[in-house]
Amino acid sequence: MAMIAVQVVLEQLASLVAEETRFLGGVRGGIDELRDDLCSMKSFLQDAEERSESDPGLRAWVKQVRDVAYDAEDILEEFMLRFSPSHGSGFVHFLRDSYRSTLKLSARHRLAAHLESIKARVRAISERRNAFSLNRIDMPSTSSATVEKWHDPRIASLYLDEADVVGIENPKHLLVSWLVEGEEKLSSISVVGMGGLGKTTLVKKVYDSHPIRRSFDAHSWVTVSKSFAMAELLRVALQGFLVTANEPVPDNLQSMTDFHLIDALRNYLGKRRYVIVLDDVWHVNAWETIKYAFPDCNCGSRIIFTTRIGNLAESIENTSHVYDLQPLPENEAWTLFCMKAFRGEQKAVCPPELEEMSRDILRKCEGLPLAIVAIGGLLSKKKNQGLEWKKVRDCLATELKSNNEIGSLRRILQLSYDNLPYYLKQCYLYLSVFPEDHLIKRMKLIRLWIVERFVEEKQGFTMEEVAEDYLNELVNRSLIQVVEMNHLNRVKKCRVHDLMREIILLKSREESLVMIANGTRISKNEKVRRLSIHENSEEVQSDMRFPYLWSFLSFSSHHSFEHGFRNYKLLRVLNLDRAPFSCFPPELVELIHLRYLSLRRNMIRELPESIRKLKYLEILDLKGSTVSSLPSGITQLTCLCHLRNYRYSFQSSLFFPDTLGMRVPSGIGRLTSLQKLIGVEVNEDYESVREFGKLTQLRRLGILKLREGQGMDLCYTLERLVHLTAILSALPGWIASLQYISKLVLQYSNLKSDPLKALQKLPTLVVLELRQAYAGEELWCDPGGFSKLKKLGLHELERLQRIRIAKGSMPWLERLDITACSVLETVPDGIENLKNIEDLVLWEMPSTFIKTVERRRGEDFWRVQHITTITRMYKDGGKWVSETLL
Repeated sequence: MAMIAVQVVLEQLASLVAEETRFLGGVRGGIDELRDDLCSMKSFLQDAEERSESDPGLRAWVKQVRDVAYDAEDILEEFMLRFSPSHGSGFVHFLRDSYRSTLKLSARHRLAAHLESIKARVRAISERRNAFSLNRIDMPSTSSATVEKWHDPRIASLYLDEADVVGIENPKHLLVSWLVEGEEKLSSISVVGMGGLGKTTLVKKVYDSHPIRRSFDAHSWVTVSKSFAMAELLRVALQGFLVTANEPVPDNLQSMTDFHLIDALRNYLGKRRYVIVLDDVWHVNAWETIKYAFPDCNCGSRIIFTTRIGNLAESIENTSHVYDLQPLPENEAWTLFCMKAFRGEQKAVCPPELEEMSRDILRKCEGLPLAIVAIGGLLSKKKNQGLEWKKVRDCLATELKSNNEIGSLRRILQLSYDNLPYYLKQCYLYLSVFPEDHLIKRMKLIRLWIVERFVEEKQGFTMEEVAEDYLNELVNRSLIQVVEMNHLNRVKKCRVHDLMREIILLKSREESLVMIANGTRISKNEKVRRLSIHENSEEVQSDMRFPYLWSFLSFSSHHSFEHGFRNYKLLRVLNLDRAPFSCFPPELVELIHLRYLSLRRNMIRELPESIRKLKYLEILDLKGSTVSSLPSGITQLTCLCHLRNYRYSFQSSLFFPDTLGMRVPSGIGRLTSLQKLIGVEVNEDYESVREFGKLTQLRRLGILKLREGQGMDLCYTLERLVHLTAILSALPGWIASLQYISKLVLQYSNLKSDPLKALQKLPTLVVLELRQAYAGEELWCDPGGFSKLKKLGLHELERLQRIRIAKGSMPWLERLDITACSVLETVPDGIENLKNIEDLVLWEMPSTFIKTVERRRGEDFWRVQHITTITRMYKDGGKWVSETLL
């Protein structure tokens, strides 16, 4: 964490020198010196952070670096806010500017004093560095490899008894068949999954099985560390082949060069059918460096990889199969748990009085065999005492940290975290702000990472794109579990495995990154930077001032906030979703450092004019609130990137909601940094529609209550919004001119001409919904139309009788929803040609329509029999009923 903290300060210093030179005065020299000292310190930090896990003294040194960087960041941010140039003209502005200049002189003296204090601390910390023999960032470090070699927690996975293994027979047989059968050319198999799932155990059982021993002439097993050396991998591979075959190992093996080792392996394997396991591979480079040592002799040789990295197999050219290892199902997990926890009991049966608590503990393991074995083994020594078991259930994080019985479990799980690049570690630990079992939305997480300054700029990419790459990398490393994907094949919701969350909570507290208000004792001297309130959190004590707090995130609907926010002067991130507010807390506008403000789903009805004071605000999220119009002061928030405010009401339709939004003031076009503007009601406001054309960075626009006469103004606007990818609106048919739209919802448009004809050439459209949007009798799609469409929804098109989909159109359609189209005769003509369709959902469709697609009896059943699932939704006795037709 210290690495990122120092990087943030260096960026602030660079920005300060570049943009504020004329305001620096006598402190310019001090700022340059501080930047040089921190640059020097940063070059040693990567090595220090890697080694600090096993060295308490070094860990304390890294903490000192992090703390001084945080303090420097506070000082610099305050300076940049105070000394930012004012804008305006006239005599009043002159007087105000003169007064500000007097205040700035005093503030500059205070800054100089603070800087001297920070510089002195930095120099003292740098001098203490010499005690640790640290390597620079550009020098090789063997520390990680050394620690891993002598304390490798993966060894136990190689030597488990058959009695300790449950649920591997089916995957074992499948892997054996992949290895023994198949093509003659050299190919590879990857076994993928998070740490602790049993990849090594499974592959070792396969490797040692009789079919493999019988079918291959040569066998070798190589455990790969992240800090691998090419020669060492080749040496271990060659030695493994020779020892397994009871052949002598060359006396000069240790002194052989890379080229000699490659030649020796190629000569030995040249006429043999061989199998080699590369266990726990972290990067494709491990294979790329040694692949020339393994010849393809067209005799069915195989390479097996085990890895936590999801996309590793894609980078290996001879991959034939990938096995995605899954957690144990509940019944097998329970069997394994009982075997370990009640090993002294007859038939390993759980006593009735411990069953509920046992299942609670098992639920935390989420099918992870290593966790079940480790925690079950720990509980087996507790002599079935309910109080001892309760302690493990309620304080699992403490047990993971301090109990040597399950220390190997923590080390296995933490390996994935330890091997993250530095820029991902802080992002991952930040997930601790979310409550247990919380489904984390992609966009919420990405926005928070960005405003927390965890995301590094990358030329040619937006910050959101870089942050999404971070998320995808954590998913690929099996550290985040995807719960739901959207139709653009992007993560929509995700979560963290319960045990990884326990690791995150421990590390986050150790690194002073996040504090959870859950009754944990907080020292009066502890500098809490981020505080998260969960549903079961205690009220924050009135004497806890938190003067250094940067982020306050509430996920509770009952927390009272009776002490307000006056004590949080440095606050940058404020998440008050579902907070019990009926009016806007007036002290919020004094939080001048605020970048992120979320007031989702509360009862606030209006924002004050004084919101203009939050001039560094980047994200304002009012989704689900009752704010119906924005004050004119909002137009002064020129740093604003995201502004969203809409809520749903089911008044006009049972099947889709009306979207209610907000009115915006004149001058909205000044917010030229806006990338997302969602929920704007335009009504008769022609000026606002044209002003949107000034928001040239917009990527998503949600406009409501557009009038037919505003079409030309909207044309003018859309021509200028070249980055736009999504519109949610009621628009006329000429929208086909937009070439970058991926999602389009037309609602209440009542179009007379066929919208499919107008939209089918949009090259990037993935989701299309028509909600009471068409008054015609027929929809027609030409060959080649909708080349990227994945989801189509046709809702309450009351006059629609026929749909014709030409062969060759909608080739990637996955889901079709048809809702309350009361006179539609049958399914679309041509649906039989949609080979990728998986779901057909029919909402409140007439019985005559349903009969046409009934299994066997329906005259059009032949058209839909290839669809994976057909679901009928209808109301019965006031309740919705779901019926599967196929």
